[in-house]
Amino acid sequence: MDLLERACELKPELVHYATSGRFARELSVVLDRFYADGAAPDEAAAFLPVDFFVHQHRLPGGDTVIDRFLDDHPGLDDVSRDLLLSWKDVVEGVFEVRGHDHDTATLHNLVDELTYQARSNLGAGAFEPLSPGMFVVGRLIPLGEEWLISGTPAVHPADARQTLVSVAAHVALANPAYVFRNPEALATARRLQSEQRRCFVAYFGTDQVVCPGSEVEERMRGYLAYQSDRIPSAGTQPVFEVPGHVRSSDTVALIFDETHGFAYYRDFGRLEEIFADPRLLDRRPYRDLLSGYLRGDEVSPVPLVRLAERDPARADAVFAKLLGRSGFRWDRSGEALLRTHKPAHYTAPHLPNLTPTTQAITDHLTLPTT
Repeated sequence: MDLLERACELKPELVHYATSGRFARELSVVLDRFYADGAAPDEAAAFLPVDFFVHQHRLPGGDTVIDRFLDDHPGLDDVSRDLLLSWKDVVEGVFEVRGHDHDTATLHNLVDELTYQARSNLGAGAFEPLSPGMFVVGRLIPLGEEWLISGTPAVHPADARQTLVSVAAHVALANPAYVFRNPEALATARRLQSEQRRCFVAYFGTDQVVCPGSEVEERMRGYLAYQSDRIPSAGTQPVFEVPGHVRSSDTVALIFDETHGFAYYRDFGRLEEIFADPRLLDRRPYRDLLSGYLRGDEVSPVPLVRLAERDPARADAVFAKLLGRSGFRWDRSGEALLRTHKPAHYTAPHLPNLTPTTQAITDHLTLPTT
């Protein structure tokens, strides 16, 4: 049996396993999120949240449906296990059809600017309706050295290029990790982030600035103007906007970490107070603040790590009091604690938090407005 045949057997089994009811609560949350703006307009959109849930959604504990499937099917052969594990690596994109034969299509992704040889589990004639210049919007999963169409893609004619270029640009800007599948783009982004950090340090005199929330926008405008003069090709980034709850904070930390990149953290001054006097954790607002920084999976570990490194002994007292674990030692258990509550920050390499300019982004920005 070749790899495609095995994939055609495994994919329905995996989808059935994911939708059989054992993950009903988790799947319902994913469906609600995808359908927050209304029902899916077509079959491709309708199956997208299920396909995402099957391959990428993190279950409580940080594992995936694929991991659970493998645990529940210990008798699978090595080829099947390796194939399933590879399916956690999903390519999403806007693909231009460059050509096809009876069972393989050559697809160029406008998002990451890479070309993929794709197969389908629908049989040898699946690509017959396609012609060079048309577009496929969808997802690919690995199939050895090739790729397999995952889910139901949306097919568009060649004259939809202008619209789909804009779609690809928005996808790239919203999901830099998609662009970083391209090694050249990743190398460019790492270089740009390093240059931006040097500008940040040169402008502020340090890589960490603490200021009132009301001053954040003014300070950042000054820094970004300084950076723009020194790195004219710094890549495309979202416009820096400060939410109201951050603007109203007593203090905000602007940190440009060497590994994690730039981010801002509200109420940082109160967090510093806790590490200066752990007894403040007897007060509910301080305890809630530290707990939010620790248990918020989307909050970077950077501020906690930095405060703990200032005085590890004081960090011992802080977390011992918060966790109710006398004898807690930051040097022995600090990283494990962060990994438990912030698995997403430790399960993959840290990527730059800026997006280098792709051709789709350039084309989108130069499109005439109507």
